[in-house]
Amino acid sequence: MMKHMLTLPAVFGLTLLAGQSASVTAPRSSSVDDVVAEVRSLRSDLHQMAESSLRAQLLVARLQVEEQRIDGLARQLSETEQQMHALDGARNPMLTQMLKDFDKQPREPGEPDMFAGVRAQLDKIENGDPVLKERQASLSRMLAEEQARWVAFNAQLEALEKGKR
Repeated sequence: MMKHMLTLPAVFGLTLLAGQSASVTAPRSSSVDDVVAEVRSLRSDLHQMAESSLRAQLLVARLQVEEQRIDGLARQLSETEQQMHALDGARNPMLTQMLKDFDKQPREPGEPDMFAGVRAQLDKIENGDPVLKERQASLSRMLAEEQARWVAFNAQLEALEKGKR
């Protein structure tokens, strides 16, 4: 009986210690799980930030390229329009009248037209240079397309910026 009396407290003590040890281990494992979950969350956040940063850098680079294209096209369009205005300024009503008067005078058969080159230049001035007109239309169209691309890239960049907040 004495033996039972001694073993009973020993078993009770061991049971008590085992219970305390289990309760101490459980919070420890749950806190480790919490730390692991937090580390995973941080890694995910860092990955998302890296992706967002890369997308933002690419969009900024595309915006810069579009701005360069737009500047180049605007410069070419301006030069073309200046050439067209120069043609407008080259109009000479007196020269036109002189050629009309010259055409009224009869020419001898086989006589070369001395003013053929002047007529061609005058026609180009009067009717506008079709090559310049086509170039102006083409440049205007390309400029509008590039500006639309710039607006789209800028909208994407703004959306990315709003997503970070």
